Amino acid sequence: MNNRVMQLAALLQRLIDDENPALVADAFRKTLGPITSAELAEAENWLAENGVAIEVIQRANEKHADLVAGQLESSRQELADQLDPGHPAFVLMAENKGLRHFIEMKLKPSLQRYGEEQNEKNRLDLLAAAEQLAQVVRHYERKENLLFPFLEKAGMTTPAKVMWGVDDIIRDLLRMLVDAVSEDQPLVRRIDLVAKRLLAQVEHMIVKEEEILLPMLLPLMTDGDWLLVARESRHIGYVFNQGIEGGSQSDALTWQLGREGQAAESVLQPEGRINLPSGHLTVDQLTAMLNTLPTDLTFADSDDIIRYFSEGKHQVFTRTRTIIGRDLYLCHPPQLVPVIRKLIDDFRNGRKDQEIVPVRKGSQLNLIRYYAVRDEQGAFIGTLEVTEEISAILDLVQD
Repeated sequence: MNNRVMQLAALLQRLIDDENPALVADAFRKTLGPITSAELAEAENWLAENGVAIEVIQRANEKHADLVAGQLESSRQELADQLDPGHPAFVLMAENKGLRHFIEMKLKPSLQRYGEEQNEKNRLDLLAAAEQLAQVVRHYERKENLLFPFLEKAGMTTPAKVMWGVDDIIRDLLRMLVDAVSEDQPLVRRIDLVAKRLLAQVEHMIVKEEEILLPMLLPLMTDGDWLLVARESRHIGYVFNQGIEGGSQSDALTWQLGREGQAAESVLQPEGRINLPSGHLTVDQLTAMLNTLPTDLTFADSDDIIRYFSEGKHQVFTRTRTIIGRDLYLCHPPQLVPVIRKLIDDFRNGRKDQEIVPVRKGSQLNLIRYYAVRDEQGAFIGTLEVTEEISAILDLVQD
């Protein structure tokens, strides 16, 4: 820990201890001057490692953001100039630009109109604006789930925890605003208090994202990492970015497609593991996980050849490794083959996606489920049989 970081941590602690922010800011300018986002991250990490609770750092978040505002070495414009349109970081900043525009052009005027005249039209307009603002949670979800893992991998856990905690505060305030406006007789004073607190937190979060988070991430993440973020972003969605040049969904997709041919090796997919789109596992981990499931799994490929079965402790139907590579139809009694062949033909031709067959055996009830397995383009690539003995589950439901 270098001396500058120790000095910065001491200044952050003074704000936590409720010292006059103006005095702390003056000491900041005299002793440190411009700092890097990495130095801020190290200082917050040091505080957490030396006994300051994350919740305490979160409560001082606004003071910390005000202290470093304008004192970071890289400005927002310098950051934007480094990024191509459609880049996930560019899109994040575009969303913030659209968010600010929405607040100034729609939310604040709606708050003012309702404050001046509490009629039903103004209330409904304000409610619609508050509900639209609440969609910003998608922006926070992308940040938390797609960007924070790279901070954490680099050991910068405290900034991620602090920002996530503040995101949750914003989520609570969003719910409070919608609830306040939804009441039968909304209280203007309550709405104003919640809105004032909410908008202050949202603005401080924009500053932290653009002046602290993104400058920290850019040196840490590879092109492959950003491509992974772009691919996964569509599962969560975007908000407030439409109409922002370089930051729309189409811009994001164009950026992604332009890099799909490049190598996308990610720090989240280390060598020596089975790399899957949603994670990576060793063979031992994957085998143990599949065998822990309370179901028997059997997979046959598109040629109806058995390629895998799980080996859990409580198999419903006996399976031996000699069936691997065997024709699926040869593993069933002849009288059942026409039924199974018809089912898989329906899977192959898209007429069905699943079939569920309950089978009684004494006091046991076996549930056999067949699923068509398809790739991302919808092409049939095999059949999955999932079998489970469910009588104990039914007993729990009946009790």
